Amino acid sequence: MSSTVDHIAILVDDLEIATKWYIDKIGGVVTHKQDNYVRLKLKNTNLALLSNNFVTSKPHVGILCEKLEDLPQIGSKVQHRDGTTGVYVKDPFGNDIEFIYYSEQSKNFLN
Repeated sequence: MSSTVDHIAILVDDLEIATKWYIDKIGGVVTHKQDNYVRLKLKNTNLALLSNNFVTSKPHVGILCEKLEDLPQIGSKVQHRDGTTGVYVKDPFGNDIEFIYYSEQSKNFLN
């Protein structure tokens, strides 16, 4: 099975400072912004900045699923506000992995 990393999500204490830093130092381009979340497009992947002030924020690696049927049948399924569907599972060491699917609606929303 071939997998593509869609995004890496990290916790930050201040979204504004973090966003500016990742734009200035790494050349990220903001593609989505919410109160608790900023998504940046990098050359080879996406970076999600998650506000440390929200209880549900957790660092994770996002793995792209090309079809909705490719999402795991086990784990915590989430319909995100941007139209994506994610299933969160833990690897054997407790790290969070999100398998994410982009509907046509969400692809248009994020581009």
